[in-house]
Amino acid sequence: MSPYPSKDEIAELATHLSTSDPSPFYDRVSPNVVWDVLGTHPAAGHFTSFESWKKSALGVANKFLKEPLRFKVVNAFGGGEQDWCCLELEAIDAVAKNGIPYPQQYCWLLRFDEHGIIVQVRAYVDSVLVNKIADANP
Repeated sequence: MSPYPSKDEIAELATHLSTSDPSPFYDRVSPNVVWDVLGTHPAAGHFTSFESWKKSALGVANKFLKEPLRFKVVNAFGGGEQDWCCLELEAIDAVAKNGIPYPQQYCWLLRFDEHGIIVQVRAYVDSVLVNKIADANP
């Protein structure tokens, strides 16, 4: 048996990010996760807890949108024998408060511990798009 969740298990887990209740995914994130959102935009930063990521990075994005972000899984790579995996995600029907579409795409690199808990994330987004939405929705 593999020490880490398989690619298929990770993809299945991430499908919960597309629903109004993403808690099955977020329940697998360590409270002390190290979550880096890379780029040069208001949601970027180095976060050392799940709560700080939700409040800061996710909170910044959701502040500009009509509804909270939901994510569609495009692809998953890794897992199984590897502690790291890659999730390719895209925003689902995201629209800014001023009506501008927010077709954001994401790459989340996730590292799992031996208990299947996400302990590290490196998230890549389109900084230009984040800044465009932030500037247009003060």
